[in-house]
Amino acid sequence: MLPAVALRLFTAIYPFFNTVWLSFHDWNPAFPPQQFVGLKNFQALTRDIAVTSSISFTVLFVTVSTLLEIVLGMAIALMLNRAFFGRGAVRAVNLIPWAIPMVVAAIGFRWMYDTQYGVINDLLHRTIGVKVPWLVDFWGARAAVIATNVWKSTPFVGLVLLAALQGVPQDLYEAGRVDGTNRVSAFFYITLPLIMPQIVTIGLFMVVWQLAAFDLVFAMTGGGPGFATQVLAYRIYQVAFTALNFGYASAISMVLFIVVGIASIIGLLLFRKVEVSL
Repeated sequence: MLPAVALRLFTAIYPFFNTVWLSFHDWNPAFPPQQFVGLKNFQALTRDIAVTSSISFTVLFVTVSTLLEIVLGMAIALMLNRAFFGRGAVRAVNLIPWAIPMVVAAIGFRWMYDTQYGVINDLLHRTIGVKVPWLVDFWGARAAVIATNVWKSTPFVGLVLLAALQGVPQDLYEAGRVDGTNRVSAFFYITLPLIMPQIVTIGLFMVVWQLAAFDLVFAMTGGGPGFATQVLAYRIYQVAFTALNFGYASAISMVLFIVVGIASIIGLLLFRKVEVSL
């Protein structure tokens, strides 16, 4: 096991503790050496509007995206779980958005959301006679980024929930029909409780995964307009590789680590509660 342990130490544990160490230093590789500054980097975080805006949008982005992905993914899973002609082809088509690289999807939607010649504004203008400045408006840009992320990730959530639905024993539905349950009551009293562990698991996975989102914002909006769509991972990239302020970037990374840790603890507690209730 020594090679595996050594690889894990080199690729995960060492970078983490090195980031902790750098967060207490002022280090620009272009102007060495490192200088110990204590909590100065963390104090600067509270005064940095770019970081506070990134934290607020990151929480909004992850929360709204995850909720929509679970709801829409459940709807897709319920549809694909039913028997109909061409179900295999529909299941394959459903995975196309998930299979598209995020950067490709981001660039495509950036063109689609364009105010002048984007297809989305063209459809809005033809149907209701309005055009929305999606990527130049504060909330419009946020809505566009979240919608693109939901479009990209929902098929994967639907696939996981479809697998969970197929594991529900059909005997329970037959017993429920004998007791007089309809489709709605069967979903809330049979299906939902039995697949709740899988829902919590995929929800936790998507929360942690999307907290580190970078490529969507980088390719679609560049964090703009202003700091409207800037997430923590993108802010870390800007500080580290544009300003070469590795110490301050490490401090922001520790904030992201704390947010991920809190989300993970909440998710694990919910999962344990669901397991007990079952």
